[in-house]
Amino acid sequence: MLNIKDKRILYELDINSRQSASSLAKKVGISKQGCTYKIRRLFEKGILKSAVVILNTPRMGRLSFRMYFKLIDISPEKEDEFRLWLINHSLVPWLVGCEGVWDYILVVFPKDFEEFQYFSQELNHNWGDFIERKDIALVTEAHHFRAGYLFGEQVDLQSFVYGGQPKDLFNISDVDSKILSLLSANARADLVDIGKKLGFSAKNIAYHIRKLETANIIEGYTITVDYNKLGFERFKVFLRSKSMSKQKEAKFIEWARLNPYCLYWSKSIATSDIELEFIVKNSIHLRAVIVEMRRLFGNLIKSYDVVKILEEFKLNFIPWVKS
Repeated sequence: MLNIKDKRILYELDINSRQSASSLAKKVGISKQGCTYKIRRLFEKGILKSAVVILNTPRMGRLSFRMYFKLIDISPEKEDEFRLWLINHSLVPWLVGCEGVWDYILVVFPKDFEEFQYFSQELNHNWGDFIERKDIALVTEAHHFRAGYLFGEQVDLQSFVYGGQPKDLFNISDVDSKILSLLSANARADLVDIGKKLGFSAKNIAYHIRKLETANIIEGYTITVDYNKLGFERFKVFLRSKSMSKQKEAKFIEWARLNPYCLYWSKSIATSDIELEFIVKNSIHLRAVIVEMRRLFGNLIKSYDVVKILEEFKLNFIPWVKS
């Protein structure tokens, strides 16, 4: 079982996984050495899986699609191949395995609709015989919240927001791309280590990172964890909404932001136009959260479906660049 210090470390890393061990130690109330040891142990136990950078992909010229798959007549070995193909694909930043109406959900970051169509055709050519059905959503806005579930408390911090039409494009250099790729692999990577890999000084790397943060290309730094080992379960709730004004939508997003168990709120052009992700203790707990949501926003909801996320296989906001 995790103690309060371990949970506080995870909580703080979720807010900013790049903060130094000394800064983190002060917030948690332990020594720097003790903090470093605890982080290493969390990785060793598989509770803490990775530290990642969150990027403003529309400013990088990328659209955001979600795809949903139900498989049929596929052997375990072939399914492993299918999953590995998606994990290694340069347009796929996120992939999860599920239980329910979908077996897999993934995100695709194409430059345009033509590139997405090519990806879809490539996928159908390689794996179409094993796909019973699929669905597609064009993500127009996604809000990523913080780890309030660890303490069951509201976290009053601004959300990370991404998705939608590419605009105000930022010219990202090759060096910027390589730095972002390394931070995607390990957001806690030392400036000196990044510099050695790329042939630059730590000071030069720090300059590039500050530039990308100021331009809001880097929105923040967070972590991925094994929720099962923390005693939690992860669910997606798909909503089909009624007519919703901007004011009502803002209230819905604000409720999700301050709900300690909500990880994402997003809207898209799809059959289910709103999706939420919840980190809860179990399905009974999820039911209670949904009851509250329907009590407050039932007049905006036509119907909903629930899918349990079993495992997250990939999260990399810049998959088209290899570190």
